[in-house]
Amino acid sequence: MAVGVRLAFALASRGGDASGGWVLARVRCGEGAEAAEWLRGEALRLAVRLDPGPCTRWAAPGTLHPVREPGPDAPTSLRAWAEDRQRQARVRHLLAHGRALSFHFPDPGGAWYALTAAPLAPPTPESR
Repeated sequence: MAVGVRLAFALASRGGDASGGWVLARVRCGEGAEAAEWLRGEALRLAVRLDPGPCTRWAAPGTLHPVREPGPDAPTSLRAWAEDRQRQARVRHLLAHGRALSFHFPDPGGAWYALTAAPLAPPTPESR
C-alpha cells in the first residue's frame, strides 16, 4: 500500500466472555489518523465505563472502591494502551500504510474486550 493513499477503515469495539461476543461500537473512518484517534478514544471510553474510579461524580460516596483480583485487568490495560505515545504512534503508522489491526484486552473471569481496524477496499472506477 502506498503511503498517501486515502483509505477508509471499518472500526469496531467488541466485548465478550465464554458465552459469546458482542459489538459495543462500530464506525467507519475516512483515513488512518482519524481511525487511530477513534481507537484511542474508544479505549478510554471503555476503560472509564468499566472502571470509573472512586472520585466519579455520578456514584454516591463509598459506592465504588478498588478491587484487587489476580490476573489481567482490562480497564487498566485499555488506559495504558491509549496513553502510551509510542504505541499510538505505531498505530498511526500502521494505519497510514493500510494495515489491519486488532488489540485484545482480557479481564478477570474470562471477560475480554477488543478493538479492531480493517481497511476498506478503495472504490473502483466502475463503482463511482
